[in-house]
This record gives sequence, structure tokens and C-alpha cells, in this order.
Amino acid sequence: MFENELGIIGTGTMGSALLRTIIKNNVIKNDKIIIYDKDTTVSEALFKELGVKIAQNNAHLAQTSKYILLAVKPQVINTVLEEIGSNITTEQTLISIAAGVALKHIDNYINNDVGIIRIMTNTPLMIGAGASAIAHNNNLNEGSIEFVKKVFNTGGIVVELDEEHLDTVTGLSGSGPAYFFVIIEALADGGVKMGLSRKVAIKLAAQTALGAAKLVLETGKHPGELKDMVCSPGGTTITALHELEKAKLRATLMRAVEVATEKSRTLNES
Repeated sequence: MFENELGIIGTGTMGSALLRTIIKNNVIKNDKIIIYDKDTTVSEALFKELGVKIAQNNAHLAQTSKYILLAVKPQVINTVLEEIGSNITTEQTLISIAAGVALKHIDNYINNDVGIIRIMTNTPLMIGAGASAIAHNNNLNEGSIEFVKKVFNTGGIVVELDEEHLDTVTGLSGSGPAYFFVIIEALADGGVKMGLSRKVAIKLAAQTALGAAKLVLETGKHPGELKDMVCSPGGTTITALHELEKAKLRATLMRAVEVATEKSRTLNES
């Protein structure tokens, strides 16, 4: 019934990353995808690179797409919703990755009982290592959740939660990459202090973080168990961990997730 399987509004960092991942993994053929971005140079570049269609405007995209992905900043989503709200039918599904924008807020702009899916993802999605959480209203068409999971699984992992938990997801995995960038940088600084070159120190620190994460995900073991496997009695690791405990690393990271969650809730209320 619809000319396009997927329409993407907003092709910035996350929107274009998703687009490339979808096409690379053959989730949807490029001739079944239409995009729109107010920066026409961006959309034209993606047209040349990937062969997707370019919509005349947001309303045109909404009229012709079964699934509509809103990959825009929260500051402009109201404008977009005003442009497309009257064009959405119950046979379509809206998907939003706009941080802090609640399902109810989106629904206020739509004339029909449309299925809406809200997703909190993170920047590693750009390299296929994202962590995404999805929540939805009660108006979804059959197969919509499976479709969205299929799309976002190409960019990492996906969990399904009630919307009330998405602020916590924002504080944990949404903001989380920045926490690890600081940790990687700090470990590299330590390596440099003890004589390594900056290039080597960053490479070793980043690979160590990657390896530790893969061990957790692929072995299914509790992080504490894996930590104990590294700690020899009276050895270097347990000595270093004692310093981390004295510096309250655990409590600091827990508090970071807590305050980021609280900030996200504040944004949702504004």
C-alpha cells in the first residue's frame, strides 16, 4: 500500500548511521527507503552514496512511508510533528529516537490512534555496537516491534522495556559511552605517566575495555566473577583495585548514572 517501507526524517549522525547499517545488512532495499533533511546537501550526498529516495518535504515522506523514523533533535521535533501529524494513518508506525521526548508527547500531535515506538540508543550504534532500549504505546500494528528490533539489532543489541525505565537507560547506556571514554583516557594517562607513548597507551586502554566488555557479553559470567579471575593473591591487580575502592570509583559511577537519570526525567517534564 505504501510506496516506501521506511522514511527517515533527519539524517544527521544517528540517522545516517542507521541508514547505512540498514542497507549494509540488507534489512530494507535502498529503493524502499526515503529520506528528508532540511540540509539538502546531506540528503543529496546520501542519495549519491546509497541510492535512497529524497522526499520533497516531511509531509511527503509521511504520506508515502509505512514506518517513519524521527531522527531529529528534541528541540525541533514539535515542528516536525506539526508538519506530519495530519498525514499519519493507523496503518503506519512512528519510531522516535529523539532523547527525552515521551510517547504521550508525540501522540498529542497525531490525529489517529497510531502505533508509536520510542527508542533510547547510543553513539556506538554508528559502528554496529550500540545499546538500544525500546518502549511503545498500545496501538502497534502486528509485526512492528519485530521490524524495529530487526533494524536496531543490526546496530548492536536491543532490549524492550516499559517507558518509565527509559530515563534510567539514558543515564546508563545513553550517556555511558562518555563515562568509558573518560576511563579509557585516564588509563592511557597512567600508561603515559609510566613511560608509554600516547598512541600505544590509548590503543592498549581501548582494546582492554573492548575485551572486558566482550568477556561479559560472550561468557555470560558476572563481572565480579571475571574480575576475580584477574586478581592473583597479593598481585598487581588486587593492589590496583584497592586504590580504586579507596577512591570510591564504584560509588562515583553509580552516582553518575543516578544524576543523569534525574536530569533526563527533568527534561521529560519540561
